[in-house]
Amino acid sequence: MIKIISFILLGITSQCVLAQDIPDFSANYLVRLNGLQAGELKQSLSTNSDNVRVFKSTTQAKGVFAYFKPDLVEETSHWQYKNNAILPQSYLYQRTGGKKEKYLSLSFDWLNMQVFIDDKKQPWQLEIEKNTLDKLVYQLALMSDLAEHKTKLNYRIADGGKLKDYKINILGEELITTPLGNIHTIKLKRERTRSKGRETTLWCAPALNYLPVRLEHTEKGGTIFTAELRRLKGISIKNAFTPFRRHTDY
Repeated sequence: MIKIISFILLGITSQCVLAQDIPDFSANYLVRLNGLQAGELKQSLSTNSDNVRVFKSTTQAKGVFAYFKPDLVEETSHWQYKNNAILPQSYLYQRTGGKKEKYLSLSFDWLNMQVFIDDKKQPWQLEIEKNTLDKLVYQLALMSDLAEHKTKLNYRIADGGKLKDYKINILGEELITTPLGNIHTIKLKRERTRSKGRETTLWCAPALNYLPVRLEHTEKGGTIFTAELRRLKGISIKNAFTPFRRHTDY
C-alpha cells in the first residue's frame, strides 16, 4: 500500500496562525506512483465538544493499484493546545486489508512524562521530553511555526519505540501548479542523515494556513510517491489560486 509520508518556511502573509487557530478542515489529495494515478490521501481536522482536537489521515490505493496493494492506512491523533504548545494525547496507526497488517497506539502521560505504546504484541513504555509530538500531529505544529515565521523547524517525535529528531530545511519560495490552479508556496525538505536515497519534499501554501499542497517522497530504489491537493473545505481557497495559463496559437 502507498506509504503515508509524514508531513511543513518563511512568512509571506502578515497574519499569524497559531496551532489553536487552525480551523477545522478536510483535504483530499491525489496520489501518484512514478507519475501514475495510484490512490488518494484524505486528511481532516475536527474539534470535539470537550475541545480535544482530532487530526485524521487516510491513504488508500485506487484503480489497478488497489488490486496489488489493497491496504488501507489510517492515522488518528487526539491533541490539545496548552501552554502555547501542541500536546498530543493519543495516536493510532492502523494498516488493514493487505498481507501485512499493522497496529500501533501511543498514549501520552504528561504528568509522568511517558508514552505507553501498544502494538498488540508486546506493550512497552517510553520516556518523553517536553514538546514531544507524534508522527501525524507534527504537520500542524509545522504549519503553526511557519505562520509565526520561524526558520528553525526541528521536532522531537515519538516514533515507534524511540524518540527521533525531524529537521525540516527551508529551500525557498516557489510558484507551483496543482489540480486547483497555480499557488505560491514555500518549498521544504526533511533532512535525513542515515536514510541514503530517501527524500521527502513539501510545498506549503501561506494562503492556506501553510497547509501542504504538494508532497513528494522518494524511496531508496527510486520509486517516487507524490500527493497533490485537489479538494479543500474549511480553509478558504478564495484568491489563493490563480488560473492555469492558456497558450493560444495565432
